[in-house]
Amino acid sequence: MELVIFDLEWNSGYCKKTKSFINEIIELGAVKVNENMEIIGQFSIFVRPDITKRLNPKVRELTQLSNEDLVHGATFNYAISKFRKFSEGCVISSWSTSDLNALETNCEYYNGSRRIPFLKKYADVQAYCQDVIGKEKNQLALQAAAELLEIDSGDIPLHRAVGDSILTARILKKIYEPEKFAGYVSVVDDEFYARLDFHNTFIYDINNPLINKEDMFILCDVCNTRCEVTQGWKSRNRSFYGELFCPVCEIKMKGRIQYKLEYDGLTVNKRIIHSAADQTEGQTDDRDDVSETDE
Repeated sequence: MELVIFDLEWNSGYCKKTKSFINEIIELGAVKVNENMEIIGQFSIFVRPDITKRLNPKVRELTQLSNEDLVHGATFNYAISKFRKFSEGCVISSWSTSDLNALETNCEYYNGSRRIPFLKKYADVQAYCQDVIGKEKNQLALQAAAELLEIDSGDIPLHRAVGDSILTARILKKIYEPEKFAGYVSVVDDEFYARLDFHNTFIYDINNPLINKEDMFILCDVCNTRCEVTQGWKSRNRSFYGELFCPVCEIKMKGRIQYKLEYDGLTVNKRIIHSAADQTEGQTDDRDDVSETDE
Protein backbone atom coordinates (compact mmCIF):
# COMPACT_ATOMS: atom_id res chain seq x y z
CA MET A 1 0.00 0.00 0.00
CA GLU A 2 1.38 3.38 -1.01
CA LEU A 3 0.45 6.29 1.21
CA VAL A 4 0.52 10.02 0.59
CA ILE A 5 0.93 12.22 3.66
CA PHE A 6 0.05 15.85 3.03
CA ASP A 7 0.08 19.09 4.95
CA LEU A 8 -1.22 22.60 4.33
CA GLU A 9 -0.25 26.09 5.31
CA TRP A 10 -2.99 28.68 5.26
CA ASN A 11 -3.62 32.36 5.84
CA SER A 12 -6.75 33.40 7.68
CA GLY A 13 -8.59 36.40 6.28
CA TYR A 14 -12.03 37.95 6.03
CA CYS A 15 -13.93 37.09 2.87
CA LYS A 16 -16.42 39.71 1.68
CA LYS A 17 -18.12 37.15 -0.55
CA THR A 18 -19.01 34.79 2.29
CA LYS A 19 -18.95 37.46 5.01
CA SER A 20 -16.81 35.20 7.16
CA PHE A 21 -13.20 34.40 7.94
CA ILE A 22 -11.65 31.71 5.77
CA ASN A 23 -8.41 29.77 6.19
CA GLU A 24 -7.13 30.28 2.66
CA ILE A 25 -4.61 27.67 1.56
CA ILE A 26 -1.26 29.15 0.49
CA GLU A 27 0.92 26.03 0.36
CA LEU A 28 0.35 22.34 -0.21
CA GLY A 29 3.10 19.83 0.46
CA ALA A 30 3.23 16.06 0.64
CA VAL A 31 5.38 12.96 0.66
CA LYS A 32 4.64 9.56 -0.83
CA VAL A 33 5.76 6.49 1.13
CA ASN A 34 5.90 2.82 0.22
CA GLU A 35 4.74 -0.17 2.27
CA ASN A 36 7.87 0.13 4.43
CA MET A 37 7.05 3.78 5.18
CA GLU A 38 10.07 4.91 3.17
CA ILE A 39 9.70 8.23 1.35
CA ILE A 40 9.70 7.67 -2.41
CA GLY A 41 8.40 11.04 -3.62
CA GLN A 42 7.72 14.64 -2.66
CA PHE A 43 5.22 17.27 -3.77
CA SER A 44 5.26 21.00 -3.09
CA ILE A 45 3.36 23.93 -4.53
CA PHE A 46 2.50 27.49 -3.54
CA VAL A 47 -1.08 28.66 -3.97
CA ARG A 48 -1.65 32.27 -4.97
CA PRO A 49 -4.14 33.84 -2.53
CA ASP A 50 -7.36 35.35 -3.78
CA ILE A 51 -9.19 36.34 -0.61
CA THR A 52 -6.39 38.06 1.29
CA LYS A 53 -3.40 39.33 -0.68
CA ARG A 54 -1.16 39.98 2.31
CA LEU A 55 0.04 37.40 4.81
CA ASN A 56 -1.00 37.65 8.41
CA PRO A 57 2.11 38.68 10.46
CA LYS A 58 1.77 35.58 12.65
CA VAL A 59 1.63 33.31 9.60
CA ARG A 60 4.62 35.09 8.08
CA GLU A 61 6.61 34.65 11.29
CA LEU A 62 5.64 30.99 11.72
CA THR A 63 6.22 29.85 8.14
CA GLN A 64 8.94 32.33 7.12
CA LEU A 65 6.99 32.88 3.91
CA SER A 66 6.65 36.31 2.34
CA ASN A 67 4.03 37.88 0.10
CA GLU A 68 6.57 37.70 -2.74
CA ASP A 69 6.74 33.89 -2.38
CA LEU A 70 3.05 33.63 -3.27
CA VAL A 71 2.77 36.17 -6.09
CA HIS A 72 3.63 33.59 -8.74
CA GLY A 73 1.91 30.71 -6.99
CA ALA A 74 -0.57 28.44 -8.75
CA THR A 75 -4.32 28.85 -8.69
CA PHE A 76 -6.09 26.69 -6.15
CA ASN A 77 -7.66 24.44 -8.77
CA TYR A 78 -4.38 23.96 -10.62
CA ALA A 79 -2.64 22.99 -7.37
CA ILE A 80 -5.39 20.50 -6.57
CA SER A 81 -5.20 19.05 -10.07
CA LYS A 82 -1.44 18.53 -9.80
CA PHE A 83 -1.76 16.98 -6.35
CA ARG A 84 -4.52 14.69 -7.59
CA LYS A 85 -2.12 13.25 -10.17
CA PHE A 86 0.64 12.88 -7.57
CA SER A 87 -1.60 11.02 -5.12
CA GLU A 88 -3.64 8.93 -7.56
CA GLY A 89 -4.25 5.41 -6.29
CA CYS A 90 -2.84 6.13 -2.82
CA VAL A 91 -4.42 6.35 0.60
CA ILE A 92 -4.38 10.00 1.66
CA SER A 93 -3.39 10.87 5.21
CA SER A 94 -2.53 13.87 7.34
CA TRP A 95 -1.82 14.86 10.93
CA SER A 96 -5.43 15.32 12.15
CA THR A 97 -8.44 16.23 10.04
CA SER A 98 -8.01 20.01 10.40
CA ASP A 99 -6.41 20.21 6.95
CA LEU A 100 -9.42 18.41 5.48
CA ASN A 101 -11.71 21.04 6.98
CA ALA A 102 -9.58 23.78 5.38
CA LEU A 103 -9.72 21.95 2.04
CA GLU A 104 -13.50 21.70 2.29
CA THR A 105 -13.79 25.43 2.89
CA ASN A 106 -11.47 26.27 -0.02
CA CYS A 107 -13.25 23.84 -2.36
CA GLU A 108 -16.55 25.46 -1.46
CA TYR A 109 -15.17 28.96 -2.03
CA TYR A 110 -13.58 28.21 -5.41
CA ASN A 111 -15.92 25.53 -6.78
CA GLY A 112 -19.18 25.73 -4.85
CA SER A 113 -18.81 22.21 -3.41
CA ARG A 114 -17.25 21.05 -0.16
CA ARG A 115 -16.22 17.69 -1.64
CA ILE A 116 -12.46 17.18 -1.98
CA PRO A 117 -11.72 15.87 -5.51
CA PHE A 118 -8.70 13.66 -4.74
CA LEU A 119 -10.02 12.12 -1.51
CA LYS A 120 -11.10 8.49 -1.91
CA LYS A 121 -9.51 6.78 1.12
CA TYR A 122 -8.21 8.61 4.17
CA ALA A 123 -6.33 7.88 7.41
CA ASP A 124 -5.78 10.24 10.34
CA VAL A 125 -2.18 9.74 11.51
CA GLN A 126 -2.76 11.78 14.67
CA ALA A 127 -5.62 9.54 15.81
CA TYR A 128 -3.55 6.44 15.06
CA CYS A 129 -0.52 7.81 16.90
CA GLN A 130 -2.52 8.73 20.00
CA ASP A 131 -3.99 5.23 20.08
CA VAL A 132 -0.56 3.60 19.79
CA ILE A 133 1.08 5.66 22.52
CA GLY A 134 -2.01 5.60 24.74
CA LYS A 135 -2.83 9.30 24.80
CA GLU A 136 -6.58 9.71 24.35
CA LYS A 137 -7.22 13.12 25.90
CA ASN A 138 -6.48 16.32 24.04
CA GLN A 139 -5.21 16.53 20.51
CA LEU A 140 -1.51 15.73 20.37
CA ALA A 141 0.49 18.28 18.41
CA LEU A 142 2.84 17.07 15.68
CA GLN A 143 6.06 18.29 17.30
CA ALA A 144 4.95 17.06 20.72
CA ALA A 145 4.45 13.58 19.27
CA ALA A 146 7.92 13.69 17.68
CA GLU A 147 9.45 14.62 21.03
CA LEU A 148 7.59 11.84 22.84
CA LEU A 149 8.85 9.34 20.29
CA GLU A 150 12.37 10.86 20.31
CA ILE A 151 12.29 11.64 16.60
CA ASP A 152 14.76 14.23 15.33
CA SER A 153 13.31 17.09 13.31
CA GLY A 154 16.33 19.39 13.22
CA ASP A 155 17.01 18.80 9.53
CA ILE A 156 13.57 19.72 8.18
CA PRO A 157 11.74 23.07 7.94
CA LEU A 158 8.88 22.88 10.42
CA HIS A 159 5.65 24.80 9.90
CA ARG A 160 6.12 24.34 6.18
CA ALA A 161 3.93 21.92 4.25
CA VAL A 162 6.64 19.52 3.04
CA GLY A 163 8.59 19.67 6.31
CA ASP A 164 5.57 18.78 8.42
CA SER A 165 4.69 16.00 5.97
CA ILE A 166 8.17 14.54 6.35
CA LEU A 167 7.93 14.68 10.14
CA THR A 168 4.53 12.97 10.04
CA ALA A 169 6.06 10.24 7.86
CA ARG A 170 8.90 9.73 10.34
CA ILE A 171 6.44 9.40 13.20
CA LEU A 172 4.32 6.92 11.29
CA LYS A 173 7.35 4.84 10.30
CA LYS A 174 8.37 4.45 13.93
CA ILE A 175 4.95 3.25 15.14
CA TYR A 176 3.60 1.63 11.98
CA GLU A 177 1.83 -1.70 12.31
CA PRO A 178 0.16 -2.62 8.99
CA GLU A 179 -2.86 -4.45 10.38
CA LYS A 180 -3.56 -1.89 13.08
CA PHE A 181 -3.12 1.07 10.76
CA ALA A 182 -5.49 -0.52 8.24
CA GLY A 183 -8.25 -0.05 10.80
CA TYR A 184 -7.78 3.70 10.52
CA VAL A 185 -8.22 3.80 6.75
CA SER A 186 -11.72 5.03 5.88
CA VAL A 187 -13.57 5.05 2.58
CA VAL A 188 -14.56 8.62 1.82
CA ASP A 189 -18.33 8.50 1.40
CA ASP A 190 -21.34 10.48 2.63
CA GLU A 191 -20.94 9.21 6.19
CA PHE A 192 -17.26 10.17 6.17
CA TYR A 193 -18.17 13.76 5.32
CA ALA A 194 -20.98 13.74 7.90
CA ARG A 195 -18.46 12.75 10.57
CA LEU A 196 -15.89 15.24 9.29
CA ASP A 197 -18.33 18.12 9.41
CA PHE A 198 -19.86 17.21 12.77
CA HIS A 199 -18.75 19.57 15.52
CA ASN A 200 -18.39 17.97 18.93
CA THR A 201 -20.20 19.97 21.59
CA PHE A 202 -19.76 20.11 25.35
CA ILE A 203 -23.05 20.22 27.24
CA TYR A 204 -22.98 22.14 30.49
CA ASP A 205 -26.59 23.28 30.91
CA ILE A 206 -28.08 21.27 33.76
CA ASN A 207 -31.52 21.52 32.14
CA ASN A 208 -30.44 20.09 28.78
CA PRO A 209 -32.73 17.11 28.00
CA LEU A 210 -29.70 14.97 27.11
CA ILE A 211 -28.52 15.07 30.71
CA ASN A 212 -29.97 12.45 33.03
CA LYS A 213 -29.70 14.02 36.47
CA GLU A 214 -30.06 10.62 38.13
CA ASP A 215 -26.73 9.63 36.59
CA MET A 216 -24.91 12.66 37.97
CA PHE A 217 -22.93 10.85 40.61
CA ILE A 218 -19.32 9.75 41.07
CA LEU A 219 -17.89 6.73 42.87
CA CYS A 220 -15.20 7.16 45.50
CA ASP A 221 -11.77 6.46 44.02
CA VAL A 222 -10.78 4.63 47.23
CA CYS A 223 -13.68 2.32 48.10
CA ASN A 224 -15.90 2.63 45.00
CA THR A 225 -18.86 3.82 47.06
CA ARG A 226 -21.28 6.35 45.61
CA CYS A 227 -20.35 9.77 46.96
CA GLU A 228 -22.81 12.26 48.35
CA VAL A 229 -23.00 15.63 46.57
CA THR A 230 -22.83 18.14 49.40
CA GLN A 231 -23.36 21.45 47.58
CA GLY A 232 -24.91 20.54 44.23
CA TRP A 233 -23.34 20.53 40.77
CA LYS A 234 -22.03 23.81 39.40
CA SER A 235 -21.27 24.52 35.73
CA ARG A 236 -17.78 25.80 34.94
CA ASN A 237 -15.32 25.41 32.06
CA ARG A 238 -17.73 23.28 30.00
CA SER A 239 -18.11 20.79 32.87
CA PHE A 240 -20.00 20.20 36.10
CA TYR A 241 -18.13 20.36 39.40
CA GLY A 242 -19.33 19.17 42.76
CA GLU A 243 -18.13 18.94 46.36
CA LEU A 244 -18.32 15.27 47.32
CA PHE A 245 -18.27 13.23 50.50
CA CYS A 246 -17.69 9.49 50.81
CA PRO A 247 -19.79 8.11 53.73
CA VAL A 248 -17.57 5.01 54.00
CA CYS A 249 -14.11 6.59 53.89
CA GLU A 250 -15.45 9.77 55.53
CA ILE A 251 -13.38 11.97 53.26
CA LYS A 252 -14.18 15.04 51.21
CA MET A 253 -13.21 15.38 47.58
CA LYS A 254 -14.11 17.23 44.41
CA GLY A 255 -15.56 15.66 41.31
CA ARG A 256 -16.06 16.58 37.69
CA ILE A 257 -18.58 15.31 35.18
CA GLN A 258 -18.20 16.26 31.53
CA TYR A 259 -20.78 15.61 28.81
CA LYS A 260 -19.68 15.68 25.19
CA LEU A 261 -22.00 15.23 22.25
CA GLU A 262 -20.12 13.45 19.46
CA TYR A 263 -21.20 12.03 16.11
CA ASP A 264 -21.90 8.62 17.63
CA GLY A 265 -23.76 9.99 20.63
CA LEU A 266 -23.23 11.41 24.10
CA THR A 267 -20.08 10.52 26.04
CA VAL A 268 -19.79 11.04 29.78
CA ASN A 269 -16.50 11.46 31.61
CA LYS A 270 -16.51 11.27 35.42
CA ARG A 271 -13.44 11.99 37.45
CA ILE A 272 -12.26 12.67 40.98
CA ILE A 273 -10.05 15.72 40.70
CA HIS A 274 -9.45 16.46 44.37
CA SER A 275 -9.06 13.34 46.49
CA ALA A 276 -7.64 12.82 49.97
CA ALA A 277 -4.30 11.91 48.40
CA ASP A 278 -4.22 15.26 46.60
CA GLN A 279 -4.86 17.08 49.86
CA THR A 280 -1.80 15.55 51.50
CA GLU A 281 0.34 16.83 48.63
CA GLY A 282 -0.85 20.39 49.08
CA GLN A 283 -2.63 22.38 46.43
CA THR A 284 -4.41 20.97 43.41
CA ASP A 285 -4.93 22.92 40.22
CA ASP A 286 -7.78 21.38 38.26
CA ARG A 287 -7.29 23.50 35.14
CA ASP A 288 -5.43 20.67 33.42
CA ASP A 289 -8.51 18.51 33.84
CA VAL A 290 -10.62 20.75 31.65
CA SER A 291 -8.19 21.28 28.81
CA GLU A 292 -9.95 18.98 26.37
CA THR A 293 -10.74 20.76 23.12
CA ASP A 294 -13.49 20.53 20.52
CA GLU A 295 -12.39 18.67 17.43
